[in-house]
Amino acid sequence: MTRMSVMTVATLAVLSSLAGAAEVPIDLNTWSKRGPAAHGNWVVAADGASVLQTINGNPTFFVSPANQFNTTLRGKIKVEQVGGDDDLIGFVFGFNGPVANGTDMNFLLFDWKQGNQGLSLEGFALSRVNGNVPTADADPVFWARVDNPAFGFDNLATRYGPTEGWEDNVEYDFTMLYQENRIKIDIAGGALGLGQTIFDVAGVFSDGRFGFYNYSQQNVRYSGLTKEATPPPPPSTPVPLPGTAMLAALGLGLVAAQRKAR
Repeated sequence: MTRMSVMTVATLAVLSSLAGAAEVPIDLNTWSKRGPAAHGNWVVAADGASVLQTINGNPTFFVSPANQFNTTLRGKIKVEQVGGDDDLIGFVFGFNGPVANGTDMNFLLFDWKQGNQGLSLEGFALSRVNGNVPTADADPVFWARVDNPAFGFDNLATRYGPTEGWEDNVEYDFTMLYQENRIKIDIAGGALGLGQTIFDVAGVFSDGRFGFYNYSQQNVRYSGLTKEATPPPPPSTPVPLPGTAMLAALGLGLVAAQRKAR
């Protein structure tokens, strides 16, 4: 094999890897509930493709057995009710606690409220939680969604407003990119149409598990969850344009250069 041929094969291999790995379906039968036992009731479908949280209770979590880092997760979320409650749904990531049934919180939290209610506002919030949050103190921490150093609660970003709440019986598609230096969350469906970026935040983030989160909201179904390895690009390396057309164009260019060299 000529030197140019070796360069061609190596370059195409690198470009193919940068184009993205395949999405892998996630079996929710391998997941488990975290937090005080009475706070949630997570019912997994027999095929492991969906889970329904059925009760109105304090913060509850349903998390993966393995860490999900430098990963893109995609799935669906839907509140199956008509004219019912209007509280908090969402997910957690970088999750390292509660370890079991305790109140030792250590995770990042994305939550979404349907309507205003006291201190809790309609719309989205992104927060870091790293402290012990007893059941009796859940309201001022998870309900208000504001900085609370006493419980290690740090609000990172919000998007509140009169049209920002989720809708009953609407299935939303979510995409979450979680990397060591970036969090990007997109949601499509209902008033969000074909999709909007809710948060795109740079920072320094830690490894941990991914999970679902409910607070004071029943009949929430999560389904169709997939994962895709998405390592961040090396520093000062341009991010390649996506798609097979770009790969094909570059491949043809390399072949032409090889012929010319011959």
